[in-house]
Amino acid sequence: MKSEWNKLDNAAKIFPAAQSKKDTQVFRFSCELYKTVNKDLLQKATEDTLEEFDIFKSILRRGLFWYYLEESDIKPIVREEYKIPCSLIYQRNNHKLLFEVTYYRNRINLEVFHVLTDGTGAMNFLKTLVSNYLALAENIEDIGVDYDASSTQKSDDSFSKYYSGKISSKQENNPVAYKIVGRKYPDDKLKVISGMVDVKKVLEESHKYNATLTAFLSAVLVKSIIDEMPVRSKGKKPITILIPVNLRNFFPSVSARNFFCLTYIQYDIKKHGEDFETMVDVINTQLKSKLKAEKLLGTIDTYSAVEHNVITRIVPLVVKDFFLRIAYRMSGRAVTATFSNVGIVKMPENMNKFIKCYDVYISTDKLQLCSCSFDGKLTLGFTSQFISSDIEMRFFRELTSRGIDVELTSNIHDDERND
Repeated sequence: MKSEWNKLDNAAKIFPAAQSKKDTQVFRFSCELYKTVNKDLLQKATEDTLEEFDIFKSILRRGLFWYYLEESDIKPIVREEYKIPCSLIYQRNNHKLLFEVTYYRNRINLEVFHVLTDGTGAMNFLKTLVSNYLALAENIEDIGVDYDASSTQKSDDSFSKYYSGKISSKQENNPVAYKIVGRKYPDDKLKVISGMVDVKKVLEESHKYNATLTAFLSAVLVKSIIDEMPVRSKGKKPITILIPVNLRNFFPSVSARNFFCLTYIQYDIKKHGEDFETMVDVINTQLKSKLKAEKLLGTIDTYSAVEHNVITRIVPLVVKDFFLRIAYRMSGRAVTATFSNVGIVKMPENMNKFIKCYDVYISTDKLQLCSCSFDGKLTLGFTSQFISSDIEMRFFRELTSRGIDVELTSNIHDDERND
């Protein structure tokens, strides 16, 4: 029987070319339970979950002109955590599934190569996995997570669905941004520092500035970078925070594949100064301006234009990879750090008491902050390869100075599993 295949969605096309040992394009979504994980039950739950997400059965293949996803009958094998977070998953000559499920004590980890899905798709998979696992482990009714979509809808390429063919003449100009520098860990080790806070207190603080949670935390991140910036560097280049945007919040889609775009938030110290209230106002204003459906639709068209260009279609994949790799590196010059807010994680009420929290981490060769909230608790996860943790510590100290208590965890001194 011939295998089914899917072309990569528009956002996914960059990731095979962009991935490297320094930036694997892998993200980790985790769920921490109150009880130790049972490996055999987790294996069964993983297999059951995979039957609900056909696109996750795929392996990545190379064609003459494009990469594509091919359906596979490979069985996912659950393992105890055995490598550093966000390690390489896809290797050109090693065809295997593009995700892994691991566990450690009471934590379930889902790691995914970005070519397969985005943060929302991965979180929906993990939520379903946790729901299936708890139904087995706690002998409770699995009433299902709030994700009502058919198998076809989950595999939908929403970029193609909303591509109009119109190209905007106005392209966002992103100047070279301030670059964080410092010594890095050997062997491309990824450092993880996570803080858990009361989401209500963060929202209360955000509302004092009439800002969204994303805008407020972005401003805290910008302030933390400025506070650690050499004096001689201030005002020379803007601090630019890259923010992934979940397009499902603006266009109807329940796809389990990639459906996001990127927006750039710039803060110019020379122009705006170092007052925190100004930082929040500038960032909040930019986000309000950019996060509008009509503007995001223009971004979808711009992203998709290359894919639909006749000349681009006939260019061999090896040539496409070369230029995509260059384009990715050039775009990185316009980014200081990245902040990805996955949003609120909701689970069936009968399962909440078994779950402590969810958290998110993404591979990076810069500085990355990810956040998500569950049951009133907001997790803020930093990843970087820098040995110094000064920016991260300034970030959390800024929160505590505002009366927001932070519970910190890190893998910096975790030698037990060599990660």
